[in-house]
Amino acid sequence: MTARKRLKNQRQKGFTLIELIVVITIIGILASTVVVSVFGRSDQAMVAKVKTDFQNVKTAARLFREDHRRWPDSLDELMNPPATPNGMQMSYLENQAFDPWTGEEYYYELTDRGILLISYGADQAEGGDGFDEDIYSDDQNR
Repeated sequence: MTARKRLKNQRQKGFTLIELIVVITIIGILASTVVVSVFGRSDQAMVAKVKTDFQNVKTAARLFREDHRRWPDSLDELMNPPATPNGMQMSYLENQAFDPWTGEEYYYELTDRGILLISYGADQAEGGDGFDEDIYSDDQNR
C-alpha cells in the first residue's frame, strides 16, 4: 500500500472541525426549540391537574353524601371517613389532593349546592387573568 493511499484512509476515519461545528449548531437549535415549547406547558399542566383533582374530589364527595346522607366536612374526611350508618367502612379518596402551585390542600367550603373547591392559580391571589385566574370546582367564577 502506498503512503498516499494510507494517508487517504486515515483522513476518512474522523470528522472535520467544520462537520463537528455544524452538528453542534443543529443540536443547539433543536434543544432551544424544545426548551421553549416545554416551558410554556408547565402552567397548562397544572391547570389540567387542578381540574382533574376537582372532578375526583367532587365524585368522592357525592359518594360520601350518598353513604352518609351529608356532605363531608373537609377533604380530610374524604381521606379518613367515619363508618357509614350501617357500619361499613368505605374508601373515597386514595390520595390527598394538593394545589400544584402551593403543595397545600385546596380551599374547601360547604355551600348550599354542595362542596366548593378553589385554586387561586399561579399567583395565589384572588382574581387574575390567564394562569393567575382563580379556578372554581363549580365552574362559576365569582
